[in-house]
Amino acid sequence: MSRTSTRRKELTAPHARWVEVNGAHLHTELAGQGEAITMLHGFLVDSGQWDGEFADFAQTHRVLRYDLRGFGRSSMPEAPFSHHQDLAAVLDASGIERTALLACSGGAATALDFALEHPQRVTSLVLVGPGYWGRFANRTPEARAFVAAIQSGDAEAMLEPSLRAFVDGPRRSPEQSNAVARERIRAMSAWNFGREDGYWRHAQWQRDPQPSALERLGELSMPVLVIVGEEDQAEVIELSQQLVEGLPNARLALIPDAGHQTNMEAPDVVMPLLRDVFARPVARGVV
Repeated sequence: MSRTSTRRKELTAPHARWVEVNGAHLHTELAGQGEAITMLHGFLVDSGQWDGEFADFAQTHRVLRYDLRGFGRSSMPEAPFSHHQDLAAVLDASGIERTALLACSGGAATALDFALEHPQRVTSLVLVGPGYWGRFANRTPEARAFVAAIQSGDAEAMLEPSLRAFVDGPRRSPEQSNAVARERIRAMSAWNFGREDGYWRHAQWQRDPQPSALERLGELSMPVLVIVGEEDQAEVIELSQQLVEGLPNARLALIPDAGHQTNMEAPDVVMPLLRDVFARPVARGVV
C-alpha cells in the first residue's frame, strides 16, 4: 500500500470518543476531512442508522455522528436537557463551527431547533421522515399501540407495533418491507427500548424550546431537502409537506416503497439525493 493510500485510509477511518454534556456521556464518531456533515438518527434507532452514509461521505467530507442522549451507547442521567443543546456541545467538542445536518425523525426536530438557535452554524438541512415534539402518529392501530406501550413503559410491547407502524407502514405487510433493513431496525430498536436508562423511559426530562420551531420556519433561509417515504405514517407525510410549505428554501422528495427510516430501506434512491445536496459548495459567510 502506498503512503498516499495509507494516509487516506487514516483520514477516512472513524475516530470514536466520548463527549460529556451536563452529566451525560455521548458516544461520537468523526471521520474524513472537508466541509462538515453531522448525522442525527431517529428515535427508534441509533447512530447505526447512518452506517452507509457515514462511510460514503467520509471520503469527501468531515463527518460526525453520535448516539443521542439515551440511545445507543450514550447515557441519560435524570436531569433536564434539550437535544439541540447537546448537539451544540458535541459540535464544539468536535471542533466543528459550521455543518450540514442530515437528520431523521426526532433527530430532524433536534436539527430544526438547533438551526433556529444557531442559523449561522448550519449550511443546509436534510430532514428524513421528520418529526417534531408532540406530533405523534396515532391514526392506525399499530401507531396507537406503540404510543400506549410508551405510556405504560412496556419495552417488549413497544417493539412489534413500532416495526409495523414505522417500517411496514399502514399499507404493507412485514413480508413486503425491506427484510435486511427491517431486521437491522429491529435490533437497534430492541436495544434502545429495553435500556433502563434509555430515552423512552426518561423522556420527561426533555425540555423543548418555546415557541415551537414549527411557528418559526420562515426564519430558516438555508437550503432544505425533506425526504419522506410514501409508506410512512400519514402524520409524517403531512408534517413533511407542512415543513416544505413553511421553509423558504425547501423541496420535497417522496420515496416509493419506503417507510420511516427511508435511507435504510431505499439507499439506492436516497444516496444520490444526498450526494447532490452535499456536493454543492458552501457559500462562506452566507446564512
